[in-house]
Order: sequence, then structure tokens, then C-alpha cells
Amino acid sequence: MLNKRVKVYISIIIALGISFLIYSMLRTSKNTIPDIILFGFFAALAESMPVYIAKEITVSVAFAVDLMALLIFGPYGGALIASMGTAFQIVKSEDGTLRHIFNLPYYKTLFNISELALSVGIAGLVFEYTGGVAGTYIYPKYLIPAVIAASVYYLLNTSIIAILLSLLTNKSLSYVIMKEIKWMVPNFLFLAFLGIVMTEAFVRIGYISFVLLFIPLFMVRYMFKLYIDLKQSYYDTINVLMKALDAKDKYTAGHSQSVERIAALLSRELGLSESHIERIRIAALLHDIGKIGVKEEVLNKPGKLTDEEMNLIREHPVKGYEILSEVPSLKDVALWVRYHHEWYNGSGYPDGLKGEEIPLEAQILSLADVFDALVSDRPYRDAFSQEEAYKIILDHEGTQFSPKLIDAFKKAFEKHREEFKHDI
Repeated sequence: MLNKRVKVYISIIIALGISFLIYSMLRTSKNTIPDIILFGFFAALAESMPVYIAKEITVSVAFAVDLMALLIFGPYGGALIASMGTAFQIVKSEDGTLRHIFNLPYYKTLFNISELALSVGIAGLVFEYTGGVAGTYIYPKYLIPAVIAASVYYLLNTSIIAILLSLLTNKSLSYVIMKEIKWMVPNFLFLAFLGIVMTEAFVRIGYISFVLLFIPLFMVRYMFKLYIDLKQSYYDTINVLMKALDAKDKYTAGHSQSVERIAALLSRELGLSESHIERIRIAALLHDIGKIGVKEEVLNKPGKLTDEEMNLIREHPVKGYEILSEVPSLKDVALWVRYHHEWYNGSGYPDGLKGEEIPLEAQILSLADVFDALVSDRPYRDAFSQEEAYKIILDHEGTQFSPKLIDAFKKAFEKHREEFKHDI
């Protein structure tokens, strides 16, 4: 069920969007209706070719077509075309079913139509306000207005969706933008360039350009799909390794996923880039991979470990480093895994590093690892409460953890307490 805030937000966007569409219809010349319908079909075709990057998140090449529409037909014609594209799309979901206007909840369809109408329409108005003239050559006279319009379209579309996600998930708007939206900027830059080139081609050679325009669109979609498939294969391999470790060490099942989540929260609080955070998340998932080389009876021993058994356990960062360093793309990850049990005061292992000698990434992994271990059941003790674990971490400032990291931990814990819970 949608909460009251979500319902109000959706209602406001729908009311504004539908009002703008009605106004656009009144402002549209009858002579352009056939062209708008034809472009609407083109937009619907583009919307029907998304690439799934997650269960409900897709990348689409339709941005280029919508940008092309507003640059050729202006704000009102562009809004109508973009809305037609999303209204009449037919998408094959990951489970093989077809999604279209007749089997989607009406409010979803109306929201999608409305937010696109507002994003494209306002971007079109900005294009005109900054000196652009619709339906003419873009380069060189109107290139800057076109780039500004593309940016406004992207920012509005992104903001409207990000606010909705924030309301649905009860997460801060900045968190949603950083985690779910920011990575799409390179996608926007390329599609904006493509949309402007497509506009120039249409103005110069007319409808025959449609035949040529399908080629780059299909190529772009194909490249997106290759990238996503390759990335998914990469993560599938990591998940297989994690399942193998979880099967061997039943008491740490879900531990790596929790460490990954906490490490990402700490990293964002420290202001690291999303690409950097992605590498740290991979390291978090793999930080205990060296335990594969430790005997199960040692890993799952219910009582106190002997000195010899403890030494075997302490070999896992080096073993993990040796495993991962054989993979060229994981050289940096391997180092962070090696050092994730080093202490700020130099009393950690395996190399006794201290202070800034310890990579920041390894320090992040260390704190995330310790916190989740504290709030998890272990063979030799029950889990601590979150508040107890929080105090233990703070008590180790200057010894196990740096003041800088503790400061980031305090802020992240205060903002995202629920996400510090252990995965069962």
C-alpha cells in the first residue's frame, strides 16, 4: 500500500502533468498532428527496448528520442510525443510477461506520462527561453540552448523519480540520488549527444533519417546490454564464492552482504565517488574469502580457540590476498582485503601497519566487519545489541579505528540505523 505522502506526491505530479498536456494540445497546430503521431510511435518503440539493470530499474534509449522531439517540435509537441511514447510502450519484463498500458496500475501509467510531460515540456520552454528555435539546424547557433535543454530534461526527470523513490523507501533524497541515480550520468551525456545529432540529421534530410536513426539506437541498446550482462556475470561469480563460504562457515551467513552495505554507507559519508564505492563493495563481499582455506572445525568451533587455531584464523587475510591478487582486475581489492584486520595503533595483523599506512578502504572494511560481527551470533557468544556494538566501536577510537573513520561512523549510524542491522 502507498503511504499518504506518496499518494499526495503522485497526485500532484499527475495533476500538473495532465494540465500541461491539455494545454499542449490546445497550443499544437493541426498541421503537425500527423508528425507528432509518427514521432510518438518512434518514441514508443524506443521506450519498448529497455535494458534491465535490476528487477525494477531499466536503462532506456528513449531519452535521445524525447530530446529530439522537443528540439524539433518545441515544448508542447515534445511533451505530447514523450507522453505517447511512455503510454504505448510494450515491455517484456524479466519474467517474460508483457507490460503495457492495459495491465499496469492506472496511477503508474498516469505518473509516468505526467512526469515525462513536465520534464520534456519545461526543458523545451528553457530551450526557447535561452534562444533556441525548434525545428531548425542545431549546430552551431543553437547548440548551447540544446545542451541546456538536455540538462534540464535530465535533472527534472531524475529529481521527480528520486523524490518518489525517497518517499517509497523512507531514505534521504541525497542517498537515493547517490546510490540509485548518479551512476546514470554517463548514460545521459551520451544519449544527449545522440539526440542532438539525430535532430540535426532529421532537419537536414527529413523522414528518411528514421532509417538511419534506428541503427545507432539499436547499437547503443546493444552496448548497454553487453555491459550490464558482463557486470551481472561478474557479480554472479562473486556471489557463488560467497555462497561457498557461507556453506562452510554457517555462523557468518549473510555477514559479507551486511559488511558490504555498512561499508558503502561509511564510504558515502566520507565523500567517496560511486565508482570508488563500488570497488569497496566488491572488497566487502570478498573480505573473508581466505577463510575457504581454513578447516570447518576451526571456523565453527563453539568454544575458545587455541593459539594454534587462532593463528590459522589469522591467516585468512593473507590467503584472501593470494587468491584475489591472481585476478588482474582485483589487484586493489586484494590489498584492501589483506589489510582489513590492521589496527590504527599498529597492533593488528598480518603486517602490523598503523595510522595512514593502512589504506582508507581497508579501514572502512575493518569497521564494517567488526560492527556486523558484534551484532551477529557467534559460536562462543550471543549477538550484542546495536547500542552496545555502537559503544564498543566508539571505545576503540584511536586504537583500532581512526578518529576520521569514527566521525563518519557516527554520522552514518545516526542517518541509517536500520541499515546497520545484520542480514539473516
